[in-house]
Amino acid sequence: MRYSVTGATGLLGNNVVRHLLDQGHEVRVSVRHSSSRTPLEDLDVEILEGDIGEPDHARQLVKGTQALIHAAGLIWFGKTQQASSRKINVTATQNLAEACADQNSRLLFVSSTDALAAGSPSHPANESSLDPPKCNAAYVVSKREAEAKLFEMAPHIGLDFVITNPCLFFGPWDWKPSSGKMILALTDGFVPLAPSGGISVGDVRNIANGIIAAVQKGRHGERYILAGTNLSYLELWRHIAGLVNRKGPFAAMRTPMKKILSFGGDLFTSISKRETEVNSEAIKLGGCWNYYDSSKAEGELDYQTGDYKTAIQDAWEWLRTNGYSKHKH
Repeated sequence: MRYSVTGATGLLGNNVVRHLLDQGHEVRVSVRHSSSRTPLEDLDVEILEGDIGEPDHARQLVKGTQALIHAAGLIWFGKTQQASSRKINVTATQNLAEACADQNSRLLFVSSTDALAAGSPSHPANESSLDPPKCNAAYVVSKREAEAKLFEMAPHIGLDFVITNPCLFFGPWDWKPSSGKMILALTDGFVPLAPSGGISVGDVRNIANGIIAAVQKGRHGERYILAGTNLSYLELWRHIAGLVNRKGPFAAMRTPMKKILSFGGDLFTSISKRETEVNSEAIKLGGCWNYYDSSKAEGELDYQTGDYKTAIQDAWEWLRTNGYSKHKH
């Protein structure tokens, strides 16, 4: 089978490509002119340079392939970058959807659990948990809009599509890095406080397999949550700190500290016109119980959540081996 993949230089997309090749499939990847080719150096893939936001490139990418896995996206958990996020996460998705419909190719859209509502420690959210939105961060808003656009377009253009909603994931081949930044932050300095909420944590390799299974077995127009183990951020960060031989946070943030950081981060943004990762939307998101239930994917796709401890261990070993951290285990 021939697949096209976007986001192939990122953590998830790179793992998806490697799993597809291991299964004997042919793979074409879309790469921006400015992107590093290092993540693809040892992979037998067809590289197509261009911008997925351009309709002509989208058509060329999809041509002759049976399915497109759209894993590219802009992630920013703040109020700014709304326009950039919509261009990459919504407009490009629309272009790719139209190209898939024209070529009779299936579209697998990699969304996020952040496009869904939050759960709770006693009731993890599922695919029907849509509202209210967690916050107004650019990533949350644009992923929700992209999903809505697919449901709106599909019946009019004859699009066959499936959506997957992965959780936070760790693992090897984190070139940029993405979730690896969390490990490196806890490695390079003491972080006294963790976010007050929780997060579902998975293994990128299991999620990559879940995405491929969704292409092959997923039902048209369905969402599939690809989650992992539900943990508080305090549990997660203490685990990572212990793994890298550092002192972990001593507590989760309480409301007064969240208000102070939210105000300070937004004030800095208004003065400097540059938003940092500490801002009111990111803190609001960190206060959610981002707990999810993968029962649907487990039943229909044979999805397995994997062991988050192994995923983090392997991510850390990969980061160290590839020179992202100078600290010794």
